[in-house]
Amino acid sequence: MSTRKIVTNTFYYGVIPKVTLLISVFTLPLTTPFLTPYDYGIVGIINSYTSILASIAPLGMNVHLTNAYYENPKHFNLVWGRVLFVFLLSGLFFGLVNIGIIYSSLPIKSFSGLFLALMGSAQVFLFANGTLAQHIFPLLERPKPLVFSNLLASVLGIVVSFVMIVYFNMGYWGLLASPTITSISTFLLFIYPIWIKRDIYPMVEKNMKRLKQNLKIALPIIPHTLGFVLLASSSRIIMNFYKVSIDDIGLFNHGYTLGEYILVITNALILALVPQIQVAYRNQNFAKYRHLYYLCQGVALVCTFLFCIWLPQGYELLIKNESLRQSCSIATMICFANIVFPFYFCATAPAFIQKKTVQLLWMVFVPGILNIILCLLFIPFFGYLAAVYTTMASYWSQILIPFVVPYYKETVPEWLGSKRKLLFLMVVLVCIVIVGNIISKFSIWIKVVMSLIIVTVAIKEYFKLKFNTLV
Repeated sequence: MSTRKIVTNTFYYGVIPKVTLLISVFTLPLTTPFLTPYDYGIVGIINSYTSILASIAPLGMNVHLTNAYYENPKHFNLVWGRVLFVFLLSGLFFGLVNIGIIYSSLPIKSFSGLFLALMGSAQVFLFANGTLAQHIFPLLERPKPLVFSNLLASVLGIVVSFVMIVYFNMGYWGLLASPTITSISTFLLFIYPIWIKRDIYPMVEKNMKRLKQNLKIALPIIPHTLGFVLLASSSRIIMNFYKVSIDDIGLFNHGYTLGEYILVITNALILALVPQIQVAYRNQNFAKYRHLYYLCQGVALVCTFLFCIWLPQGYELLIKNESLRQSCSIATMICFANIVFPFYFCATAPAFIQKKTVQLLWMVFVPGILNIILCLLFIPFFGYLAAVYTTMASYWSQILIPFVVPYYKETVPEWLGSKRKLLFLMVVLVCIVIVGNIISKFSIWIKVVMSLIIVTVAIKEYFKLKFNTLV
């Protein structure tokens, strides 16, 4: 794949899908005067439980999608059809469970609370088609059907949400309407391109022995995906458990949401490079694999740093609500927490390829448990601010896993070289956090000059290190 193709696919996966994100960002000055931390708190509680059930619902069976595509390219649709049937059944079951959990956790009861729980569970009920789409189109290197369908669904959600918040002053109902409408639209839009055009439709699994074998491989992925959710959501659940005010939870939720925006660029680049990363490792081309990691990690470092130093100006421009502007520091630290995502992806890809899914637990589930323990210890004393720093510490703990876990002691040096590079990365991360927080307080013109210098150096290094020849 040429550099032009990589840039084009990254544009499709990263820029076009996030047109809706840009719309959401630029509508913030219009919507935030009608919203309160309480509204974000209610939605934060709902999303925390929904994200946990949504991570469990696939039962880890998505691991068989990519593997079936490469291992049985002519008949992979049969495997995908059986997986789709499992997805639909598990979505129904866990969606009902999610309704019960949300309803019991909200301060709002009666029919209103039940309907909120139903809206919040749409993402669990209807995850199946979207999950298949996220796999099939990148593997086919055909981003357009994926990104434009998702774009349409997201725009519909944003429009409904905007009208409910601004014109009907419906607060958290409007915030929750966006993911609900998006989930329904996404499910419907992918029926034709997947079920009919690609001949991937629900097929009942009649071979129980095969199903048990597939689940044996897949189920260990649940703690892995759940670990990611625990990293992202456990803090809000624990704050709710400790009866932290809904307003404080809402402040944390608002900052966390904006802080995760930086993942747009990193995720888009990695998604565009998935075929190259898969082929490089499967062909034992560790030099190329290592340099693909360097490319992703370098982009993450530069983009996160620039995003964070300009975040205060972004808040001043977009957030027209003084109470919500307090979340700027939260957003900054969450940005830095997510900066290690490229390392996580490259470290765990071999486990997916080798079907050693049990090893995935170490990279995310253990940090997720660490975050829970730290939150339980410190939230009673420091409130929501404790959750900000425990989240960052838990994400960064992934860098230390190859020093203590035998599987990663073997596989990471295989493609990375020396594990001492991870210690260097940790030092770089600490320096970036300190320097970034200092520079964020500088004047605009100093930031402009520094940003131009950083971008210029980054582009020169891209060609100097011959990253363009790798992709």
